[in-house]
Amino acid sequence: MGASPDTAPGPLAARPDLEDLRARFADRGRVVVPNLLTPAFAAELHACLAGWPRWALVTRVQGRHRDFDAAAMARIPPQDRVELDALIAAEARQGFQYLYERYPLHDVGYEPEPGPPVLDRFRALLREGPLLELARRITGCGDIAFGDGQATRYRNGHFLTLHDDAEPAKRRRVAYVLGLTPDWAADYGGQLQFLGMDGGVEEVVVPRFNTLSLFRVPCPHLVSAVAPFVDASRLSITGWLRAAADP
Repeated sequence: MGASPDTAPGPLAARPDLEDLRARFADRGRVVVPNLLTPAFAAELHACLAGWPRWALVTRVQGRHRDFDAAAMARIPPQDRVELDALIAAEARQGFQYLYERYPLHDVGYEPEPGPPVLDRFRALLREGPLLELARRITGCGDIAFGDGQATRYRNGHFLTLHDDAEPAKRRRVAYVLGLTPDWAADYGGQLQFLGMDGGVEEVVVPRFNTLSLFRVPCPHLVSAVAPFVDASRLSITGWLRAAADP
């Protein structure tokens, strides 16, 4: 399994709180891990994403996933976006919908283009090594074999409506959100919200820098809309920690 995750192997910070994290996850099925990465690696990863030029704006239109070039969409005058915005809003009123920007990092069958070394180092953490071992120890999901991942950027008006991540064929065990946003205020929106059995909000996670949210799949949750006055970006890496496919 490699080095123990509480001895700070590679880019991960030391974990003297491992037993407490394990107990909290066992009790609630979710936990927030503070200071996941070493400060230098977290700062390098944030700098890379903050300056990243190749984002896709993703949403659903008439029941189908759509990708648009985010930079090109930003150049369109608001009056020329009216029809598309109406379709996006109509989809949200009918059920599951999302609007945010993404850049894929790692998945089964996905061959990433050559990129900055810091992204390659994070991709390596999703394939094997101390991050997966840490997740296994915190969650008790011993069959976690790899993680997929995407970098995400939420700007004003972006959101992700209620869903639970259930997709049995993909063998998702745990969802994760690695927060890479410094100085994000609670009233900016963009909060990860967990719902209880009664449909009410049970817990709210405000974006924080270098924190890892882990939660068991399935779990009803959403990302609240980023407020229209916000000119900052909510940056994160998100995905699922998954079991290997049956042979």
